[in-house]
Amino acid sequence: MNIWRKIGLVVSATAGMLGMMPAHAQSSVQLYGTVDGGIRHQTNAAKGGGSVTTMNSNGYYSSNKLDFRAKEDLGDGWNAHFLLESGFNLGNGQFDNTTGTEFNRQAFVGIGNSKYGSLDLGRQYTIAHDIISVYDPFGFHFTPIIPLTVASDGTRNNNDMKYKNTFGPLLFEVDNSFGGVAGNFGSGAARAVGVSYATGPIGIGGVYGHRSVLTGSTYIGDSYYMVGASYKIGPVRLSGGFMSEDLRNPAAPHQVTNNGFGGLSWTITPTVVFRGSYYQTTVSNDKSGRRGLSVLSLGYLLSKRTTLYSEFDYTSYRHAVVSTLNPAGVNSQTAFTIGIDHLF
Repeated sequence: MNIWRKIGLVVSATAGMLGMMPAHAQSSVQLYGTVDGGIRHQTNAAKGGGSVTTMNSNGYYSSNKLDFRAKEDLGDGWNAHFLLESGFNLGNGQFDNTTGTEFNRQAFVGIGNSKYGSLDLGRQYTIAHDIISVYDPFGFHFTPIIPLTVASDGTRNNNDMKYKNTFGPLLFEVDNSFGGVAGNFGSGAARAVGVSYATGPIGIGGVYGHRSVLTGSTYIGDSYYMVGASYKIGPVRLSGGFMSEDLRNPAAPHQVTNNGFGGLSWTITPTVVFRGSYYQTTVSNDKSGRRGLSVLSLGYLLSKRTTLYSEFDYTSYRHAVVSTLNPAGVNSQTAFTIGIDHLF
């Protein structure tokens, strides 16, 4: 018998056996995302003064993104799933990154269980990002304005393996991002553990992480921790936290970055939400010394998917010098934003 005919018979028989096996629910790919269009006006946008008005952003109230998600039921509480998430700039239609990375926001695949949690592999948000979002009074709205996203221990990790599970009121996460450096498992790697506990009106959580960051041709250590708490009184939720990042570079001054924040979210009516918060950032070796940001916002829900929003913020600096904290080198800046946010 011809070898290809034998292979064909084997394939046919195997397909027949698979057809006799019990079938689980089929997976389907879900397309969803956010489209956010806002106009922002800011004073003292450059050294010496000068205002700017723009809508060139990746989304103010929410980040503009396009997501492909799928989840397949494997039976007995198990599932296989994936998420591919791409960000874009609504003002010009371009990717929201300068490297042209298609799925720059998230790209991972994993397996999960309703009891044992999920294990995901790929490009994912840091655990610091996950836990901070619980205690930020703005819930990670207005991320281009509020400094917490960029302060979340790298925001995202490539080559990341993350385990997540909920044990009653306790959320637990642990991950390891592989550095991929030959001969040194720790170089370029990142590891973290985080928890968030909620019971009744009270919530409390924290994160500890350490990563190895490439600076020039040398990998240096970067340690990070964060604590947060919240308390709910009727329609008002008070929340805040503190985070610290310690970057030790033998070739540069020791750098410690601290961020403290606190505020409230008030659901005035089912369609009107007010938020207000204060964020303070200090960097030990930054010439400006300290940045303080006060933010107020009002959101009006036209529907479950569409929100009209307005925002006002005021930023002050300890020293009016050009630095990482203060790119324009000014004493203060005032800004407001209005826009519409739609989920699909």
